[in-house]
Amino acid sequence: MPTMDLWSNAANLQLRQLFRSAMASLLLLDAPSRPIYVCSPWISDFTVFENRFGEFSHLVPCGDDDGNIRLSDCLRQLACLHDVRVISRRTEVTLTFLRNPRLVEDGVQACLAEDDLHEKGFLTPIFYFEGSMNITYSGVHINKEKLLYHAGSDPDVAKRMTLAYLELDRRWTQLAK
Repeated sequence: MPTMDLWSNAANLQLRQLFRSAMASLLLLDAPSRPIYVCSPWISDFTVFENRFGEFSHLVPCGDDDGNIRLSDCLRQLACLHDVRVISRRTEVTLTFLRNPRLVEDGVQACLAEDDLHEKGFLTPIFYFEGSMNITYSGVHINKEKLLYHAGSDPDVAKRMTLAYLELDRRWTQLAK
């Protein structure tokens, strides 16, 4: 299925499982190609992988030893091979996330947009999440969200992802000035 249409709520594990699976696939992608964009008005750090038994340590060796691998750990690991670009607003939630000094040290780049940014998406060379979900704990775990997940080589998916790259590359260039 090249595009998956998801409606989620707190009782639905489908979104969390899909996000984890997509992130694991992305972490296995070792050939640098297009940038990875995380675009959301609110971005927070949340657990992506529960790692109590170390089963995900090979994917994210830079993770903390507290039994959890967080979004910031995943982005830091991805920045070892890819341009990782965060586009967000100057919200307290996002600023708290971006204050993690290890994000900058490991090459995660960020640009803050005006307060009218409402776009939400997670765009990578192999998948694209778009919809109502903020990239936060609440967005992935609690809120009722409408999300489209695009992946695969279907021509319609490739076109949608290409257009998303054009728009996010344009936005990044404008904000980085």
